[in-house]
Amino acid sequence: MYFTRLDDSPMFRKQMQSLEEGADLLRERCLKYHKGCRKYTEGLGEAYDGDIAFASSLEAFGGGHNDPISVAFGGPVMTKFTIALREIGTYKEVLRSQVEHMLNDKLLQFVDMDLHDVKDARKRFDKASLLYDQARERYLSLKKGTRTDIATAVEDVSSFPYLTLLNFY
Repeated sequence: MYFTRLDDSPMFRKQMQSLEEGADLLRERCLKYHKGCRKYTEGLGEAYDGDIAFASSLEAFGGGHNDPISVAFGGPVMTKFTIALREIGTYKEVLRSQVEHMLNDKLLQFVDMDLHDVKDARKRFDKASLLYDQARERYLSLKKGTRTDIATAVEDVSSFPYLTLLNFY
């Protein structure tokens, strides 16, 4: 997030704290959602295994078109069910892989990378703020009669941390 004008003020710090709290809340919600996605994908994987196992047992029980016992109790009809069950299982497996890839993996990447950047930005801000305060104190500690070349050197050093503070985002 970029600010058009960045002043270190109580209002800015309050806004920054609010953004950090929002990021933490979003992180918690994402982790709960990830947990639900993981359970769902595990369930889809188990359902796929169950569908394929049932289709295989139905196929073994039904025999084939040439088996007279199989034909007597409806083996050719069972073959149609076997094909349908295998297709349903395949669709569940495709759905599982898509949920895992499109939702789970991308969500974890968002949580691990982007939301972690919020904490890093806060650390950079705190460091820049500390450097700025130190430089400011050095500059303010100069006496009125200080030579201009020393004051200019301190001023140049003092402005660098402030620029870092302004560019922490």
